[in-house]
Amino acid sequence: MEKKTTQITGILIVSLLVCTSLVAVITLSPLDKGAYTYKLSTFESYDDLRSFLQKRFATEENQGRYYDSPNVMFSKESGAANDGSALGGEAPPSYSSTNVQVAGVDEPDIVKTDGTYLYVIANQTVYIIRAYPVFEASILAQIKITNVSISNIFIRGDRLVVFGNTGGYYDYPLLEGDMKVDGTRLGMWWGGVSQTAVNVYDLSERAAPTLVKEIRIDGGYFDARLIDEYVYLVATEYTYNIYYAVDDTNYTLNVPKISIDNETQSISAEDIYYVDVPELSDTMTHVISLNLDTNDVREKSFMLGSSQTMYVSRNNIFLASLHYPYYPLLYRTGDESSTADDQETTILHKISIDTGDVTYIAQGEVPGHILNQFSMDEHNGFFRIATTSGNNWMESSQTSNNIYVLDDTLKQVSKIENIAPGESIYAARFLGDRAYLVTFVQVDPLFTIDLSDPYNPQILGELKIPGYSEYLHPYDETHIIGIGKEVDPSIDADLVHTPGGIYYTAILGLKIALFDVSDIENPVEQAKIVIGDRGTDSPALYDHKAFLFDREKQLLVLPVSLYEITQDVKDRYVESEGVETLYGEFTFQGAYVYHLSLEDGFDYQGRITHQNPEQMQHTEDYYWYWGSSNTDITRTLFIGDVLYTISDSMVMMNNLEDLSEISSINLS
Repeated sequence: MEKKTTQITGILIVSLLVCTSLVAVITLSPLDKGAYTYKLSTFESYDDLRSFLQKRFATEENQGRYYDSPNVMFSKESGAANDGSALGGEAPPSYSSTNVQVAGVDEPDIVKTDGTYLYVIANQTVYIIRAYPVFEASILAQIKITNVSISNIFIRGDRLVVFGNTGGYYDYPLLEGDMKVDGTRLGMWWGGVSQTAVNVYDLSERAAPTLVKEIRIDGGYFDARLIDEYVYLVATEYTYNIYYAVDDTNYTLNVPKISIDNETQSISAEDIYYVDVPELSDTMTHVISLNLDTNDVREKSFMLGSSQTMYVSRNNIFLASLHYPYYPLLYRTGDESSTADDQETTILHKISIDTGDVTYIAQGEVPGHILNQFSMDEHNGFFRIATTSGNNWMESSQTSNNIYVLDDTLKQVSKIENIAPGESIYAARFLGDRAYLVTFVQVDPLFTIDLSDPYNPQILGELKIPGYSEYLHPYDETHIIGIGKEVDPSIDADLVHTPGGIYYTAILGLKIALFDVSDIENPVEQAKIVIGDRGTDSPALYDHKAFLFDREKQLLVLPVSLYEITQDVKDRYVESEGVETLYGEFTFQGAYVYHLSLEDGFDYQGRITHQNPEQMQHTEDYYWYWGSSNTDITRTLFIGDVLYTISDSMVMMNNLEDLSEISSINLS
C-alpha cells in the first residue's frame, strides 16, 4: 500500500462544556473569575500540564458532580428513463438516503445504501448485501472487528468507514516522583483508557472487502460527519484519564495517543494549548479529518469539558453543552431570587473545517439549555440557537424559551426571549429564513419565527392544538410534518396538582401531523393521524434517521411500537379507582406505511413486521420489559419500487405498490 502522509497536531483548549443529553455536571462551589486571563496559552512541558490539571482538580475537591450520561431526505435519480424494471432489471432505480439535518453533510448510521447494495450493522457485524435487483438479493460479505463494538458507518463509492469503540483497555503506569510503578495497584480503579476505532475498507470487490486504513485514538467515539471526500470524527475522553492522583505523590500523567496503521504517537507538551478560564476541565475532545481519496489523516485535540451535543454545517463544527455554574443554584432559599451568575448557560465552541483542515475559531455562551442538534443552525454566516431557561420545580423559577442569533465570532447580535413562559421546547427546526418551535405543557403551541433579518428576529405566528411534536421535518417550503404524542388535557384534569399541568393519562397515542405554514402568521394543522394508545412509541421521535419520507413517491414510513388499551385494562382501571395503571398493552412492532399528499393527507397503506407468528400470538411474552428485540424494525429505505425494512434479525423486501412480501434475508 502506498505510504500516505499523516499530520498529527494537538491543541488543548480548556473550558467547560456540560452535556445536556449525555453528561451533566453541576458545580457546587463558586469559582473566582477574577483570577483567570481567558487567553490562549501553551504548556512548555508535561510538568506544566500536570500542574495545571492538579490545580484544577484541587479546586474541585469540594465540588459535587453527577453524570446523567448521554433534514431533508434526498432521492437520487438516475438519468435513465424508468422502464418499469425497478423490482429487478438493468436500469438503476432511485433510492433513499439517510435522513440528515444539513444538505451535503452526511451523518453516520446503522444502515446505508448506494442503490445497489445495503450495508447493515446487526449483531456487531457489518453485512454487505446485494439488494438490487431484488430477485438477486443475498449476503456478499460480513465484517467483524476484534475487540471493537461497532457503532455506525459511512459509505462513499468504494469506501466503507466503520466507527466503534474498543472493547478493551490499556494501562498507564503510576508515577511516584520519577519512578514508574504498576498501574493496577490499589487506587488505580479506572484501569486504563478505552479507544475510538475507525476502520476503512476498499469495496472494489464487495464480496472481499480489504482493510486500507486503521485508526485508534484515546477516548470514546461520539459522532462523525462526511462532507465530500472528508470524514470528520469526534471522540472524547475524561481528563481523569489524563491526570489521576491517588494522593499528593502518587499520580498518572497520560498524554493522549493516536495510532494510525499500528504506528502510535503521543501529543507533545508544546502542542497542548488551553484557554485560561475558570470552568472545570472535564473532557478532551479529539477531532480527526480523514480524506477518503488519499487516506491522509489530520488530528487536533481540544480540552473542552464534556462536549456532547454537536451540530455540523458544511464549514463548521459547533459543540455545545450545559453549564451549571455555582453553588447557590441548589441551596438558595425559596425567597431568594436568582441572578445572572447562577443561571444555567450553554457553552458553545466553533471549530472550522475546510478540506480536512481543523481550526479552533471562537467560544460563545447563551442562557438556557438546548434540546438536541436541531436546536442549532448556521445560515448565511449567522448561528441560530433555541434554548429553554429556568425550571418549574423551584418556587421562584419558571421555564421560558429563547431564540438567539450570533455572528461568526459567536457574539450575540439579537434575541427573542421569554417565549411561552412555563413551557419547554419539545421540538425545533431551522429552515432557511424561518424557525419552527414546539413548546408544551398542556397544548402544543407551534411558533413560526421569521429570521430573514438576523438583527431583528420576530415571532409571526402561533398555533395551539392538543398534543405536541418531538420531531419536525420539512414536507416542502410551506408545509411541515410533526411527529409526537396526542394529548387530551381534559382527561383526569381533577387529579392534576400542578397549575397548568396534565395528568399522565392525558397523554395518548403517537401523533403525526401536517402543518400548513404558507401563511407564516397563521399556521394551520392541515391533517393528522393518531396511532395506538398510551405507550405507543417510535424511534423517529428521538432518532431522525429512523424517519423515511419521500415527497415524489408520497411515501412516509415509521417504525412503530404499538400499545393498545383494551376494554379489560379500562375495566381494571375503573374498578381500582385509578390505582391500576391505565397504560396500553403491547400488541405490535413494525413499520407503518402511508401515502402523504397535500390533497389527501395521510392515507394508510399497511404495516410490516419482522415478528414471527408465535410472537404475534403471544405478545405478552415478547420482550417489552427490557424494551428491545432483535425483530424490532429500526430502519426503512427504498430502492425503486421496493421497500426494505431492517432489524437485527432480517432484511425484508416488500413491493411498494401493495406491500406484498417479495423475499427476506436472515441476519441472525
